[in-house]
Amino acid sequence: MAIALARHAPGSRVCLAASVDDEAPRLGETVPPPIQPFLQHLGLWRRFPRDGHDPAYRSLAAWGSPVLAGNEFMLYVHQTGWRLDRRRFDRMMRDAAADVARVVPAAITGAEYDARGWSLRVGNDELRARILVDATGRAARVSRWLGARIADSDRLIGCFVTVPESNAAMRETLIEAVPDGWWFATRLPDRRRVLGCMTDADIVRRLRLGGVDGWLDALGATNFARLHWNGERSIDTPRIVAAGSRLFRNVIERPFIAVGDALSCFDPISGQGIVKALRSGIFAAYAAADCLRGDASGLTRYQELAAREFAGYRRTLRGYYRQETRWPDAPFWQRRHAV
Repeated sequence: MAIALARHAPGSRVCLAASVDDEAPRLGETVPPPIQPFLQHLGLWRRFPRDGHDPAYRSLAAWGSPVLAGNEFMLYVHQTGWRLDRRRFDRMMRDAAADVARVVPAAITGAEYDARGWSLRVGNDELRARILVDATGRAARVSRWLGARIADSDRLIGCFVTVPESNAAMRETLIEAVPDGWWFATRLPDRRRVLGCMTDADIVRRLRLGGVDGWLDALGATNFARLHWNGERSIDTPRIVAAGSRLFRNVIERPFIAVGDALSCFDPISGQGIVKALRSGIFAAYAAADCLRGDASGLTRYQELAAREFAGYRRTLRGYYRQETRWPDAPFWQRRHAV
């Protein structure tokens, strides 16, 4: 958002308050071709291909059928997707933001609003701001402090392991539906692979997916995902992350806006997480610029746009999950078919 705001309202002053951990683990992600126009809008497209991301031309899925089928990116206007090196991608975005904004390497620990605007506690400093933006991702720390409430959510959990590559010829991202959820496997630019099981929290406990043995047993029961594993049983404990859909209703009567996953989260099956975050940041910049010029209605329009986007996404998601009918008595699929 900082990059888009600097381009849309060049007279504005932006401060980024963030504690950055470059060593934090990053999951692999394949982004679809529509990422290109957003990066072009932000002036980052020329740098993006130089950062070592792997081009992707299709994904494979066993969904609604035991047979693998391809989703060809060649059908998009922009024909190439990308398997991201997330550290490089995140660093590119931070560097570009630092070029147009003041960066404070500490997180916001408090926020109060009065007639003069926002008073923010950032590390040992106090900052003043006319508009406050929550870009803290799924944690949505600022939104939670200010009383925003979750309007829609589910219990999807991801259990991930990164392993050395076993077969360089298997380049496509894989999705495989199973009775208790679905698996995915994707190749990273550093020639490792991420394998993950997506299911609900209670099923994670029942299948012991938080432990190596339970995770490997579940992987061994798959038809295709297991082919992306090199057979090594000495693997790290699976990383457990929340992955469910979620929308925050920000009914906050102050100049405040949330962006990206701090506002809404999409199921990873959509493949839209990063594209959605970029789009959200651009639209939020327009709304923030209007607010700084004295028109706070832009914040309301932005929230309404996000709600419509989320409603459309949920309809599409329900339709996609309902394509899988092989296990009508399995709790995971019953829950997706019931909503």
